[in-house]
Amino acid sequence: MSSKKETLGRLYLWQVALGRINDLLELRLRVDRFCSTGRPQSITELYDKERERLKTGLRLEGEALDNFENEHGSLFPDIHDVHLIDELITEEIIIKFCTIFNGGYGKAGVISKNHKSFWEPILDELIADAFSGEIKEHFDEFVEKAKAYRDQQGAHFDQVSFNMTHSDKLPNEDGLVYSVGWNSALISFNWDFVAENIPKFNKSLNDYVKKLQQES
Repeated sequence: MSSKKETLGRLYLWQVALGRINDLLELRLRVDRFCSTGRPQSITELYDKERERLKTGLRLEGEALDNFENEHGSLFPDIHDVHLIDELITEEIIIKFCTIFNGGYGKAGVISKNHKSFWEPILDELIADAFSGEIKEHFDEFVEKAKAYRDQQGAHFDQVSFNMTHSDKLPNEDGLVYSVGWNSALISFNWDFVAENIPKFNKSLNDYVKKLQQES
């Protein structure tokens, strides 16, 4: 049984993770607003026209890239950069959220071990305090999807989340793998729901921490 001080130590780390998630959610909104200006799509179209003019299927480099950016401004971020940034943000949100469930070492008198018997009852109380009815059901579903995504794809590439097709060996080709596909984090989660309800969950955590601090 963890002491209140050790419990608080672990919950402080949860607070740091949730604070980071809030920062990332705000960054995601800023990226979306920038994308809605049309600049990433516009610079991508200009870039593709320049590559077509130069008859190259490769990315521009050296003098060709300098000439393009001198005329049109920085290529970064083009629409492909924005997509990657968006994907990395969403993956990082899931990984940070799963700090709550991932096993973690403790330190006597300072921070509790993060084992299931520790986090599960606290998590149940936090969710029950923050949500009810259909919203609670959807948040519970988000929790389970987040755990699965983190374990199978976000932090570890596991076969269950990937579709792989092997090809026959062709002349001058290895022929070892024909294709590898997976689902993007961008389409795996309802991010409007996440952005709306993570702050509510965060408030529930903060209230729980304050209660423990007063009891201590």
